[in-house]
Amino acid sequence: MSQAKRRVLQEATLKYIQEKQVYEKIKRRRRRGLYRRLAAYGVLTAILSASFLSLFLSQHRLLNEKAEEKQRLQEELASIEKQEIRLREEIKKLHDDEYIGELARRDYFFSKEDETIFTFPNEKARKNAQDFEKDGEE
Repeated sequence: MSQAKRRVLQEATLKYIQEKQVYEKIKRRRRRGLYRRLAAYGVLTAILSASFLSLFLSQHRLLNEKAEEKQRLQEELASIEKQEIRLREEIKKLHDDEYIGELARRDYFFSKEDETIFTFPNEKARKNAQDFEKDGEE
């Protein structure tokens, strides 16, 4: 009987070892599958993160460009509005005969009778002449 028991024990041990090996093999497959799934999800996550980061940066750059363009256009609009005001004032002045006469004398060298027109080569000389006239009046 001892040999029969030994044989039964060996068969049971052999069966247990085989089941354990099959279980370990299944466990390794599952673990390998888990690692593969985690790697695939990691790669997918990295790709999506890079895409979102790229999209965010391009949107941020575009937003900054639009803000700079808006600022530039607002400055241009302010300049044009000032020019418009100046031109409207010029139009009002052009309806005045005295102003037209002054322009004709200044720009086209027309003069009244017994009037002498002096022109100076640059703005500095004009300022000096005005200062001289002021000094002469005092």
